Amino acid sequence: MLEDKFIYHLRTGDNLLKGLSFKDQKGRIKKVLNDCLMSKNLNILIGSGCSVPAVPLMGSTFKKIKQDYPDLQFGNYDGDSADIEGYLNWLNTGMKFLEDLPGGLESSKELEAYEESFETTKRNLLASIPRDYEEINQKQANVKENYINFYNKILSTRGIKNYSPPNIFTTNYDLFNEVAFEALSIHYTNGFRGNVNKVFDPTVFQLRLVDDQHRYKEKWSVIRNYIKLYKVHGSIDWYFKGVDVVQKSSRGSIENVVIYPTINKHTETQQTPYSELFRALTISLQKPDSTLLVLGYGFPDHHINQLISQALSNQDFTLIIFGNKEEDNAEEFLCSHQHNKNLHFIGGTVDSEGDGHHFSNVIDYMIGEFNE
Repeated sequence: MLEDKFIYHLRTGDNLLKGLSFKDQKGRIKKVLNDCLMSKNLNILIGSGCSVPAVPLMGSTFKKIKQDYPDLQFGNYDGDSADIEGYLNWLNTGMKFLEDLPGGLESSKELEAYEESFETTKRNLLASIPRDYEEINQKQANVKENYINFYNKILSTRGIKNYSPPNIFTTNYDLFNEVAFEALSIHYTNGFRGNVNKVFDPTVFQLRLVDDQHRYKEKWSVIRNYIKLYKVHGSIDWYFKGVDVVQKSSRGSIENVVIYPTINKHTETQQTPYSELFRALTISLQKPDSTLLVLGYGFPDHHINQLISQALSNQDFTLIIFGNKEEDNAEEFLCSHQHNKNLHFIGGTVDSEGDGHHFSNVIDYMIGEFNE
């Protein structure tokens, strides 16, 4: 029954949609989203929830690893911990520490145990992510369609304005963003230069595409069908090659795949490419008239959370979160910022318990007519 369907919209602790019909609630959210998409500087943060069920949540993958490989070194990440990236970081730090110890049988055995735990976890994490996007199953096809519909709506809404390209920041390693861009013939950059040999170069993000069809005009037109994609945790098709990060087919070996955190001698001092990508997020959120739309992100990354918190101090910054306020990290973030007037939190229930923030429903808010 419609009375059981409720979408909450939190701002400064108030339920602004309470008492409205379900149709009116969705209509209000559609207006909020459309206003968001017309922001002069539009930033979108996409988390792993947007790729479910084609890609399992990393917490679920971590739980399965602990069941299948109980003899790995888990430390404080044993039990109910779902933080697989935190676990990899812990292992990475431990390996660096043990490598610097004076040689000895015990330290050598412990290092081997840490290395085995790291490689096993990394291998299973990457195995959970699709690597072939040409022949996909129904779950993957549904997720691909969600991404396509989402970006189609974004560009069709912003197309009439000569705005800056949307900035898409994602913690995901999968390629559903790129697959959707190419299905829609969207021009995009992910920070790599070259064609045959693609090498990460953050200066590529500073370039703009222009339409030279009318090249003799005083001012060239910027191509509007353009997106900047920042994969802040790396990608399944990024690899370390010496001191460089290169992009190649995701169907090859998983050795040297760039995921966050990753063990590589080059990153110990330069932190490439993560430092450049996080710096871009910092700068983008601090620009005037900026909006950040958060989808499928459960606030597990404290570094990203801190950057968002800093941006909330700017009065012309708007934060719109689609999420589950019952999740511990999301609840903690909301409690810390519940009095910020530029924070909106949308979730609740649409078809099943707690699904109001799901990617497919967000797209429905954007394009639906909401006939009861």
